[in-house]
Amino acid sequence: MKFIRAIFFPFSVLYGWLMHIRNRQFDHGQRREVQFDRVVISVGNLSVGGTGKTPMIEYLIRELKDRIKLATISRGYGRKTKGFRFVTDTDTAATVGDEPLQFYRKFGQQVIVTVGEERILAIPSVLMEQEKTEVFLLDDAFQHRQAARDFDILLSDYLHPFYKDFVLPTGNLREPRAGARRANVIVVTKCPVDLSAMEKQSIERKVRKYNLKASIYFSHISYKPLEAVFNNRPAPGNIVLLTGIAKAAPIIGHLAENHNILKHLEYPDHYNFRTRDLDDIQKVMSSLGADALVTTEKDMVRLLPFKSHSIFDQVTLFYLPIEFRIDREEKFRQELTEVVEKYKT
Repeated sequence: MKFIRAIFFPFSVLYGWLMHIRNRQFDHGQRREVQFDRVVISVGNLSVGGTGKTPMIEYLIRELKDRIKLATISRGYGRKTKGFRFVTDTDTAATVGDEPLQFYRKFGQQVIVTVGEERILAIPSVLMEQEKTEVFLLDDAFQHRQAARDFDILLSDYLHPFYKDFVLPTGNLREPRAGARRANVIVVTKCPVDLSAMEKQSIERKVRKYNLKASIYFSHISYKPLEAVFNNRPAPGNIVLLTGIAKAAPIIGHLAENHNILKHLEYPDHYNFRTRDLDDIQKVMSSLGADALVTTEKDMVRLLPFKSHSIFDQVTLFYLPIEFRIDREEKFRQELTEVVEKYKT
């Protein structure tokens, strides 16, 4: 690993320098940030994938949806379409991406869910159709600085913190660690439930090297009981796990506590399943004698178009619901409220 890092280190230095120059241009007005007369909240990270942006966005939706007109804007990773579009009942993961479709399935009657690579164009596109929109949640937009924001939430994975990582391609950082200084809030995600106060203090000291002002919070994922997708069959002990996400280890660890995982079928993040994939999975299930296929919620929405596939006549599809939990929740809510109320003043 050290040898590989040494090979790519010069490229990391070059890439990091280019990103540093780009950010300085934004900081000094040489690149323009467009201000909007609405509240713009960004959720993002410094690293590539797997920090828990989707649960964080869902948490923010739950906090805001009943008191303000809200819209989400995601890039729509993995979709086969391009440009801006509102997510509707006719969409699939192939047309809008798995995460926006997940938002829509849960909150589509209460919030506006959209996709668009260029946030700076997506915001006015929403306002043309929904002019009463008050708050925009930008999903994975920490580096997309053309659209100015009122509140930057930076996420950092507990097991893979940004302050231990390196810039691409040596590591997984999209920009140098110093970029963390732009954050208003830094949330350390996927923490152990029993994370001690001493360890929190240790992590905070390391984060403070890059941001002296941001509020720092610690969060964990709360797992709920498995839910059947196409019927109401109870989950058995023996399961096959199917994932197409960046980091599956925490889910494997949780499921192993109560289930015997016969096999883990692992696909790339945001993978668009095809009929032949379901055919292959069906063969694996038959060879193992398994009748329960468990997946994540993000993967589940990508499997919905295959409801009529013969595999689901033989096996039951379950997904694992999760919820985002944050410490000092009242303080976080207070900060969020102060930002949102800005629009009304």
